[in-house]
Amino acid sequence: MTQVREEPLQTIRARAPVRFCDLGGWTDTRIVPSGNVLNFTASLYTHVTLQVGAFAGITIESFDTDEQEQIRDIRQIEYNSVLDLFKAAVKRSGIKRGVRILVRSDAPPGSGLGSSAALGVATMAALAHYLQWHLLPYEIARESQALEVEELGLECGVQDQLASAYGGVNYMEVNYPHARVSPVPLDTATQCELEDRFVLVYTGRSHFSSEMHQKVISEYEAGANVAQFKKLAECAVRSKEALLSGDLDAFAELMNDNWTAQKALHPDITNAEIERLHEDTFAAGALGFKANGAGGGGTVTILAQRNKDHLVRRAVEALGMTVLPSKLDATGLRVWETR
Repeated sequence: MTQVREEPLQTIRARAPVRFCDLGGWTDTRIVPSGNVLNFTASLYTHVTLQVGAFAGITIESFDTDEQEQIRDIRQIEYNSVLDLFKAAVKRSGIKRGVRILVRSDAPPGSGLGSSAALGVATMAALAHYLQWHLLPYEIARESQALEVEELGLECGVQDQLASAYGGVNYMEVNYPHARVSPVPLDTATQCELEDRFVLVYTGRSHFSSEMHQKVISEYEAGANVAQFKKLAECAVRSKEALLSGDLDAFAELMNDNWTAQKALHPDITNAEIERLHEDTFAAGALGFKANGAGGGGTVTILAQRNKDHLVRRAVEALGMTVLPSKLDATGLRVWETR
């Protein structure tokens, strides 16, 4: 007897960009009374497809990791490091059956680009669309951050989800877990120069940001690095001013200042490969340098001197590392239905 394949009755798709070059990162976490962050989103997206039909249960499938989970009863969901973020989204949404969630990302896993946050944003946006929850980008970001903190018990700041929901370039004034988000309007010359001179590097070594957060939090709660957190917040404020005035030399110096303060938070934020990358790319024509997100591996953002980006790329490739696209995103979160 031929088995009839169940076809979806409704298909909802969502995509959200990843975040990079975050100045002031770490000051968006629970350990800091108030902070400031400036970050960019790249045209590297996380993609979620939500298929709705007469399915017996709930299926979650990742095309990036080839993992799949079947949920028959949301009351029996277990978090076991297999697609936990999406299980948390299902549990939080209250959906009991009849959906497939298919996910993939343009960014490498553990890249420090906030790809898990972007996947959370895209998933919650798709589920909200299906459930007819009328949520603003800020509300979707808050719901997505709650997946990691409240449902999964992870350490997580707020900047990644907000960046993915809003897209573009944003300046954030943070009073955890809340933030005021202000888009930073770049003039044409500044945006084109940044896109021409940014070099986004995947080092090849993944990292788990929650573990790094725990290390830094332990240091901070022991009374260390208070001055470094203040310096990080100042870098975000001054970098906003540098971008608005089109002064990319000043912006590059602030990237460097941010990296110095970032490294001082914990020895594991840098490693021998990142230090070699720093040395070789500056010899080739880099002006600014910082690890993305929590550091400790993942990706690095470099700002090259004008017309030296090709030399910086060659230096990166000579180390066996990968250059990722760094064109700035202009759309942010998008949700749509398709046939």
